[in-house]
Amino acid sequence: MSRRVIPGLEAPDATLEAQIRGRLDRVEEALGKAVAADSDLLSATARYLLQAGGKRFRPMLVLLSGHFGDPTDPRLIPGSVAIEVTHVATLYHDDVIDEADSRHGVPAANVRWNNTVAILTGDFLFAKASELSADLGPEVCRLLAQTIAILCDGQVRELEAAGKLDQTEENYLEIIRRKTGALIATSCRLGGLLSDASADHVEILTEFGASLGMAFQLSDDVMDFTATQMELQKEPGQDLREGIYTLPLLHALHGAGRDELVRILSMGPPDGEMLDRAIELIHQGGSIDHARAAVTAEVNRATALARRLPEGSAQHALVQLAKFLAVRCGAEQGE
Repeated sequence: MSRRVIPGLEAPDATLEAQIRGRLDRVEEALGKAVAADSDLLSATARYLLQAGGKRFRPMLVLLSGHFGDPTDPRLIPGSVAIEVTHVATLYHDDVIDEADSRHGVPAANVRWNNTVAILTGDFLFAKASELSADLGPEVCRLLAQTIAILCDGQVRELEAAGKLDQTEENYLEIIRRKTGALIATSCRLGGLLSDASADHVEILTEFGASLGMAFQLSDDVMDFTATQMELQKEPGQDLREGIYTLPLLHALHGAGRDELVRILSMGPPDGEMLDRAIELIHQGGSIDHARAAVTAEVNRATALARRLPEGSAQHALVQLAKFLAVRCGAEQGE
């Protein structure tokens, strides 16, 4: 198992950073054991994307949120594992739905094997995450089950909206609130619950995670049109190529380039020169700045929430995390 170290995600305090990294190493060891299966094939497929690497952003949030209670509580490690296994399960399903070619720089599981294997592997991982959460008590088990249901609802909403030119920005924001925001909010909530943080702090952490998740996805939306293939680990414009209309495009559909964009998109998901032209129109209409402003708004809300938590290195780390999401996509850091 391996995780990618992302510059800018380090905690501002060296002692806290060392503690988080040490616990993430324990999470990494536990991940391999958690997804073991009786079948050699299923063991291989379940470990496939974990071994390809990942930021382990959600386990990091569980552990960091645990610093508002008892950060040494042993339940934080399996809780972090359950969150990451849930996240990885969604990736297997997403790749089948999106007909993806690659993930984390390796062929997607549906390409490496087939759709059936990828779907069953995702199902297996959801089951393993549920098993882990059951050992942590009924409240955690219920929380994870509710979160998975919200994730599925968000995915269905995204499928329903795919390719629709009349989709509203509000509808899109609700989709990402469910698809991305929900699991990040649960990551923060779980860290507070498992470390026995106060009820007030658990609620603040949950709200912080929801805004952080929105900023995370909106930042990705901007970068899909502005970053290089090396930065993204996928080709720019991938969402548009798959018929997924994110905030920059939805805003551009109300701008001066609307008619040409509609003509391009009416022929199906664009590629090649048509994709390049669509991206050019999105840049010309101020839609990137509009999406960046949305990132800034969520970052401002997240930082305001974080500042309601007890001051210290963990609180400062949460604020830095939120601001990092603005910096990575060129948005204003806000307050």
